[in-house]
Amino acid sequence: MRKFSILLALLLSATLLSSAQTTDSIRTSWGHLYYHLYGKGEPVLVLSGGPGNSCLQQAGVATELGKTHQAILLEQRGTGLSIPVPLDSTTINLKAAVDDVRLLLDHLRLPRVTIYGHSWGAMLAMNFAVTYPQRVKKLVLACPGYYKFDPGFFATHINNLKVRMGLSDISRYDSLEKKISARQATKADSAEYNRIIRMSYIFDKRMIDSMLKQIDVAPSNTTMQGLMIQDLNRIHYDLSKTLPRYKGPMYVIGGAQDALSFYTYELKQIHPAAILYWIQGSGHFPMFEQQKAFFETLKKTL
Repeated sequence: MRKFSILLALLLSATLLSSAQTTDSIRTSWGHLYYHLYGKGEPVLVLSGGPGNSCLQQAGVATELGKTHQAILLEQRGTGLSIPVPLDSTTINLKAAVDDVRLLLDHLRLPRVTIYGHSWGAMLAMNFAVTYPQRVKKLVLACPGYYKFDPGFFATHINNLKVRMGLSDISRYDSLEKKISARQATKADSAEYNRIIRMSYIFDKRMIDSMLKQIDVAPSNTTMQGLMIQDLNRIHYDLSKTLPRYKGPMYVIGGAQDALSFYTYELKQIHPAAILYWIQGSGHFPMFEQQKAFFETLKKTL
């Protein structure tokens, strides 16, 4: 079994891009927590979105950061090779995800670190900063997700996606959602549903096929995603009162046309010190859609 894990790690390391200098793991009570190192210099922890997305989705960001910094790309618990045993609510929850970040920093002997997070990764970064503010040098959040779970937020999120759809897409979206909820969807149904949703997350619809290759570069772990969302609901996830505990710098890079950009405006209200940067001609994935502008802005924050 150990040999099989090593072979998988080597395979993933090759896939992650040749600039990943090191692939390693930390032995834990539930298995192994994997991470990848790019470049040398001041460390920046890279947290990918989802929850449940492969870290490969942010490998390009880690590669770019590795040119001037040491980028640490974490395979979050429940993704890639970091699969816990058992994979259930006892191993997948927000507290465990935050503890894994602390474990990684301790393992690498980093007392403080800059954390970059995209979408869910930004949510995890904020939660770590609230729990361990003394361990965070700086937060750089790209298109951050929810700072709290709220029915009004959910409604705005879905309506912002649907307003970007044409009539035929809305009809098809509603039909497919019913099939998925009833567990009657085929793989083709799920792929079509994903494509319709992703179209609403990008600015230039002509880029949908090339964007999907980057967004869905590796399969997401939907079991992990479901378990994490279940936990966030259970704990009534809300950072509105606790985020001010973090006193360090916070930079937010948003896609100006992101359907989720209202989160960023809301976040600015509860953390007025946050400095916002907007990338024009971009939805939820500016690192893919407006790569040059995104990386120029990212360098400014560092």
